Amino acid sequence: MTVENVNSAIAQLEAINPIEEYAYEKAILAYLTIKKLPVLLSDIPEGTIVFRTRTHEIDNLFTTVSGISISPNEFVVNFARCNRPFQSKFYCSENRPTSFMELVENWADTKQFGEKVYVTISRWELKKKLTSIFITTPDREKRISEFDIHYGSVMESFIKKCEPEIRDATIIFYRYLFGKFRKPAKDDPKTYIITTAYCNLALSHSKGQASGIYYPSVPFGGQGVNFAINSNFATSENMELTNILRNEMSISENTNGMHSFTETGRQEAISFDIINDIIEW
Repeated sequence: MTVENVNSAIAQLEAINPIEEYAYEKAILAYLTIKKLPVLLSDIPEGTIVFRTRTHEIDNLFTTVSGISISPNEFVVNFARCNRPFQSKFYCSENRPTSFMELVENWADTKQFGEKVYVTISRWELKKKLTSIFITTPDREKRISEFDIHYGSVMESFIKKCEPEIRDATIIFYRYLFGKFRKPAKDDPKTYIITTAYCNLALSHSKGQASGIYYPSVPFGGQGVNFAINSNFATSENMELTNILRNEMSISENTNGMHSFTETGRQEAISFDIINDIIEW
């Protein structure tokens, strides 16, 4: 890993046309030219609580646990922050507000004042530790969120242990990745291609140690944290469903002429049966 091949890989990534048939494969090949791809891991402890939100267009209720859990691969048709098409991840957040914020931007673009949106939020507890890959910045002055402040010190220790000839290359590489993972990408498929290609290569390079990606929420200003958990970890053996709540959100116009969302209804599931795939309300 050298400064030259990192800069060359970044140039190749930036030259990708996201509508080309082999755009994703070009991103993979660009990363492979770096050699010794750096991967930083963090253990999320057993007992950690995460929240997953599903939105629905009409006033209805999910009646199956599978409907609020990880999506089948065949229903995943677009790139997202950590997945390619036909690759499902269990996306979730460390708290309810962060989970909601991941959807607010889309609601603001597609919903009118006076309309309502309905979301089902589920609460899950890790039954085993989750080893995850994380990306932060090597630049101390750019560490604004709690996530980056905490993991920045971990990154500094990692960089200090690098051999001198690859230290500068590592800094350039993580500086580039940090920019991509903190960039809004709703209308920018190239960014999603670049971040997903790294995620999948990093997960492969971890030799089975890592089962997810751990990254700050872009819509929440980096203050909330998201997880993209691999499908082989997102099972009842590793994650326990503990609560399900359906929220009604009413949309109004605030003093700045922007969308404002207010909770105007809630309904908690009476019970749920994972084995028989049933939710009772």
